[in-house]
Amino acid sequence: MSTSIFIVEDERIVAEDIRFALESFGYTVAGIAASRDRALEEIGRTSPDLVLMDIVLRGPGDGVETGRLVRERFDIPVVYLTAHADHATLHRAKVTEPFGYILKPFQEHELYSGIEIALYRHQVEKRIDEHERWLTTILTSIADGVIAADAMGLIKFVNAAAERICGWKQAEVVGTDLAEVYRVREAATGAPVEVPSLLALLEEHGPSGLREVRLLERKDGSTVVVEQSISPISDGSREVSGSVVVFRQLPGKEDLEKTGEQGNDLH
Repeated sequence: MSTSIFIVEDERIVAEDIRFALESFGYTVAGIAASRDRALEEIGRTSPDLVLMDIVLRGPGDGVETGRLVRERFDIPVVYLTAHADHATLHRAKVTEPFGYILKPFQEHELYSGIEIALYRHQVEKRIDEHERWLTTILTSIADGVIAADAMGLIKFVNAAAERICGWKQAEVVGTDLAEVYRVREAATGAPVEVPSLLALLEEHGPSGLREVRLLERKDGSTVVVEQSISPISDGSREVSGSVVVFRQLPGKEDLEKTGEQGNDLH
């Protein structure tokens, strides 16, 4: 099945020229509209793979407004066609997250390349979104607590198990320093322990990180015994983009008595 493209252009002659060019490239033209309301109605009915959107349209709502509605309602990539390259217009268009701009007047090869790049980018973003949903589902459903932070130590993700063990909700702590939420102590003495820096983790323990048994101070001030693993998020070099803490709650302090001094030797 060929790629279908919807044209939103208020100059009929220009629209027909674009239709001819698209069909010569092997695309299917799903339809043509000259106004916001007609475009939204037809795009919703035809579900094209991409929309070519003129920024200047007849009637209420210009192409930028129409492009925003197309993205919000249908999640279809939009490529703007415009002779208006001024800063204000481009800034408004950029906010709607378009998949490209083609300046008028354009050559046919510019139209083709702009469409192909937009289609490829949309496919890549869909694969990334799917992968992120898949990964988030896994992290949310596992029994171990997981907290991920960026290179500055600011929390980006907390799964359901971590919420339960720590007593914090993700909405409360996203953007908060990891050390303020994940507060650990020496299992034997109860002395506070700092979360190691990412560089120290990488230098001392490599990408596999550090494993230990610690006391974790919960939001309400109570403590639980956890076995934790702290690893840098790295591409294999010394450049790190964040860290991940994976931990599970042990039955209690009696567990430490059973395991002896293993708490500091789980490297």
